[in-house]
Amino acid sequence: MQKTFLFTIVYLLLLSSSLIAQTGVVRGTVRGPNGPVPGVNAFVMETTTGAVSNADGVYEIRGLRAGEYEIRFSSIGYETQFFDVVVLAGKIVELNVTMEETVIRLDEVQVIGKDERDASDTKVSAIEVDPRSAKVLPGAVEDVLRTLQSLPGVLAPNDFSSQLVVRGSGPDQNLIIIDDVEIFNPYRLYGAVSMFNPDAVEDINLITGGFPAKYGDRLSAVLDVSNREGTTSKALRGSLNASIVSANLVLEGKNPFDIKGSWMLNGRRTYYDLILEPFAKGTGLVEDNVAFPNFYDVQMKLVFGPFAGHRFILSGIISADGVNVISGKERKTADSISVNNVSKNDVASFSWQYGSKKNFLNRFTVSWYRNGGNTGFDSEILDPSLNRKDFEDVLPDTLSPYLLGFRFNSDFRFQKYSVEDHITYLWNGGKNSFEAGAGIDFLETLLTFSFDLDPELRAIFSANPAFRASFSDLSDLKMFARQRGYVQNTFSFDDKFFITPGVRYDRYEILDKGYFAPRLAASYAIDPITTLRATWGLYYQSPGYEKLLDAGILYDLSDRYTRSLEAEKAIHYVVGLERWLTEEWNVRLEGYYKDFTNLIIPQVVQGTRYFTELIPGRDPLISSSWTRPVSMIGDSVTQIPVNGSYGEAYGFEVLLAKQNKSADAKLTGWISYSLAYAKRFEKNAIIPFRFDQRHTLNIVLDYQLDETWSFGMRWQYGSGFPYNEPLGVKPRIIMVDTDGDLVPETPQVATRTSFTNPNVKEVVYDLDFGNQRRFNAVKPDYHRLDLRVSAAVRFLGKPWVFYLDVINVYNRTNVVGYDYYITKDLKVGREVNGMLPILPTLGFSVRF
Repeated sequence: MQKTFLFTIVYLLLLSSSLIAQTGVVRGTVRGPNGPVPGVNAFVMETTTGAVSNADGVYEIRGLRAGEYEIRFSSIGYETQFFDVVVLAGKIVELNVTMEETVIRLDEVQVIGKDERDASDTKVSAIEVDPRSAKVLPGAVEDVLRTLQSLPGVLAPNDFSSQLVVRGSGPDQNLIIIDDVEIFNPYRLYGAVSMFNPDAVEDINLITGGFPAKYGDRLSAVLDVSNREGTTSKALRGSLNASIVSANLVLEGKNPFDIKGSWMLNGRRTYYDLILEPFAKGTGLVEDNVAFPNFYDVQMKLVFGPFAGHRFILSGIISADGVNVISGKERKTADSISVNNVSKNDVASFSWQYGSKKNFLNRFTVSWYRNGGNTGFDSEILDPSLNRKDFEDVLPDTLSPYLLGFRFNSDFRFQKYSVEDHITYLWNGGKNSFEAGAGIDFLETLLTFSFDLDPELRAIFSANPAFRASFSDLSDLKMFARQRGYVQNTFSFDDKFFITPGVRYDRYEILDKGYFAPRLAASYAIDPITTLRATWGLYYQSPGYEKLLDAGILYDLSDRYTRSLEAEKAIHYVVGLERWLTEEWNVRLEGYYKDFTNLIIPQVVQGTRYFTELIPGRDPLISSSWTRPVSMIGDSVTQIPVNGSYGEAYGFEVLLAKQNKSADAKLTGWISYSLAYAKRFEKNAIIPFRFDQRHTLNIVLDYQLDETWSFGMRWQYGSGFPYNEPLGVKPRIIMVDTDGDLVPETPQVATRTSFTNPNVKEVVYDLDFGNQRRFNAVKPDYHRLDLRVSAAVRFLGKPWVFYLDVINVYNRTNVVGYDYYITKDLKVGREVNGMLPILPTLGFSVRF
């Protein structure tokens, strides 16, 4: 069954595409009603190339390769214009533009000629990512979140997950927003793929620490994603991206009937359930009634306006993924499994935006979000104390004495209605900026779990520190609200020094408490190419079932427990220095410290554990050789949440980036290194954070060989994550019924019929983790090389790109975990569970 899941996951990750151009120049003059317009951003859509018009309104975009492009011209106070151009190799295309005055448009994307942040931007640890990177980055499999995993301070839990681990915090402590709507579970297929479609995304903004007052209810980082609007230059335009197992279609155009605005519709679907499923059934890997994991999503964005300063935007996402897997009769493993899962992730929002011609912006948004699903899981797994290799090719009917049952059913539904408003007011001639906002969320969260575990399996879990949770039934429906408000202002001093004080207030009905969170950020332009930034802030996070999927732990959040809780708290200290070394090389240095308090963990209560000793000179495989088990005081983990932990995370990061800014430049990419420490403190013990990775190195390069061929590579290195390593073995103690009342009350050493001799009963042994702290060992270092080759051609009059992407080129076996077992001489044996092996894939993209 493990092979079946690996087979499924591997082919799930086969998607990627790219758009490559050829050589030419576009230039011209931008004019308005009163003459030339300086400072207009001319941005080539779906690339990283752009320019800014000078004092005479003249702009020039170089480095474009032959092909069709859409160029967007935008500036505050003018209506955004879109133009289609055809660039020819070695030619200059003249494109003169007339801009019409309009009101200020909120959230207008600012494109600076050198892709550098102005000193007035006081945000530290802020990274703007080009969505195109998600389409061309080797090994990113066209996934926005996987692209971010190659940035400093950002880790991946493993090769199979698109979750983000940021600067010593778990995925549940990241705020993720799409088009002003908070998303709780932005993943498809158990976290393997994210919900962000790179062909629909316009802006990707990641703040890995010290985020401003407009964001809240999270301790670590913010990912703010905006989907792009459709083109206004054509009635219909589209693109198609396809690989071995999935397809992505985008359609867009200007509104019909001369209505100002645009529309965009895009959809993705995996079809490996149509291609791989028949193959898997034919080989006997799965039963005939199995349905392979699959997902689809449909996204839509409608824009109306501007009408006298007003714009109206409707956005929506409908998605579903599911799996129905049953172990095949001809399987080679002893385990059997049955999984039935369906989940949905839907979003709808309406936004009204208004701006005056000079200094006022307003954005009002109403949204609805729902994430829900149900899971049925039924399995019989081989006793973890046994070596699986000894049970290969064994008839399933003979395995019953060695199998343990693990079954559960779950349902979840997270539904949220939100209303919020944000204003921006520019004053003092536009040098100072005042921002404020308020909002309210109405949440309904339902979580139900019912467990059925064999008693021996419960005993194994309770003895293993890797399972720090209680497997008790849970059913709870909560309806509550969150209110919030914030104000902040950016003050300018001599165009070199900027400071942004702010404060945020959150009230969490689930706790019946409110919290003020002050923030302070500053930036100083040491010279025109060097900027120093620093920030300090207080951050709070409320508990909620909607956060538990990312946290990976089950709490009982009923009122009798949450009323005694405090919100989790973190204080961020961040200092950063950014400098342009040349016209194309940029370096960023950052140091950070995060202080965590009131962290929520499961309550540990006094319980009972049992101890037995081997009688000297006796056979350890015979139960009578052991003394009668005696009870001792031990810890018992519950589902009750308590503020029982605190922690810290600190480190240093460096990012060296190369930007392609000239027609002759061929190399782009970056090198990043992070030195990080992450600790937790519980019961006077220091515990490494489960994703405590000391050293992380990323090298990402893309080289444009000529007009057709381009080559990309990404090499990742990371020191190992901590894990729990057993110290030895010990007899398994189980409770048995000795007085006939059907209630187990007497401990005894467990025995089991010998597999080699059915007439002999032997003592059952378990791994012994002792009473040491959790995470007492470190996994081997991780490293992986991914390569990509792309060819851009014209075929049937359209621009095509064909690519070959190879993940893990040198087939490194990176460790995701270990399977431990007891050897015949009562030693600890282990088998390595690896991540992705070498994985090539082919694909193409075309625009029409």
